[in-house]
Amino acid sequence: MSLPTTNFSPPFDITRSGHIVLRARDLSASKAFYTEVIGLLVTDETADTVWLRGVEESAHHSLVLKRTDGEALCERVGLRVRTDEDLERAKAHFDRVGIDARFVEVAHQGATLQFSDPNGVPLELVARMHPRQPRHHHQPNLHKGAGALRLDHFQMLTPDVVKAGQFYADLGFRVSDYFVASDGETPLGLFMYRKNNPHDLVFLTRPGPVMHHVAYIVPDPSHIFRALDWSAAGGQFGSLGRGPGRHGQGHSLYAYLRDPDGHRIEILPPAIQHGDIDDEPVKHDRPGSGAWELPPPKSWLFEAKPFVDVPITGELGETGFFSLEDYLARKNGRHMG
Repeated sequence: MSLPTTNFSPPFDITRSGHIVLRARDLSASKAFYTEVIGLLVTDETADTVWLRGVEESAHHSLVLKRTDGEALCERVGLRVRTDEDLERAKAHFDRVGIDARFVEVAHQGATLQFSDPNGVPLELVARMHPRQPRHHHQPNLHKGAGALRLDHFQMLTPDVVKAGQFYADLGFRVSDYFVASDGETPLGLFMYRKNNPHDLVFLTRPGPVMHHVAYIVPDPSHIFRALDWSAAGGQFGSLGRGPGRHGQGHSLYAYLRDPDGHRIEILPPAIQHGDIDDEPVKHDRPGSGAWELPPPKSWLFEAKPFVDVPITGELGETGFFSLEDYLARKNGRHMG
């Protein structure tokens, strides 16, 4: 099975992953987690919504938390485009290919185009947010926890990563890394990007679509441990879901935490540079190759947040991962023998 083929002359210009909208049952607890542990700044808030951003972000928000009395789901993923004209070109493109796209009004955003990708992921494109915010990367007195700088990428689970990836490759995304099934050929994971690092969107093979995690860049590895210390000191016990460790793809240090509603957040230092025209996709025989870490726990492998009103399809087949629980059982079995 071949990888998605990138269209280097896409119909409009997506520049990066932009923002995410999550639903929260306890808005106060979620706000405390994201400000105290992850280190985001509150840009604005109402009784039912909190808009947050990283300390170096000048955009109004990269994370929106909305109060809910129901399930804490993922509402929408946002991508940035270069200009408002790109939004018009996007609308014309989706009209041509038969994707229902509509302009809507969204608080603190300029013209916003909403649609769903062929897998059902609810998306929105935006070129501008308002009002612009001061960057506070040079004011460490305002930095808490991880001191998260900026949003980096999203990871989603989907039954067919090649189908998912081809939609975005048609829009100019490139594959930085991929890992394959035991047959050595079938892609089970795709890492795709528009900005100059290895990932804006990551797809792993599972039933879906569902949101696995959103990732924020932190200044350096010490800030990962600062986040974990703030988590423990603030009573957020149990929020660490995986790590700290080092990924093979992108060679990034990382830790995954869960917010009070179970949404998964990755924090990682700045990733390697990527994006030259002669940067080719890197094949990995297994996830995590070249890394030092224990295998991921089953909760990391299989737990993810559904999107609002989006059905989950697909069967669980080969994932390419070996779980921590399986590793420990095998290790203990050897010791007992």
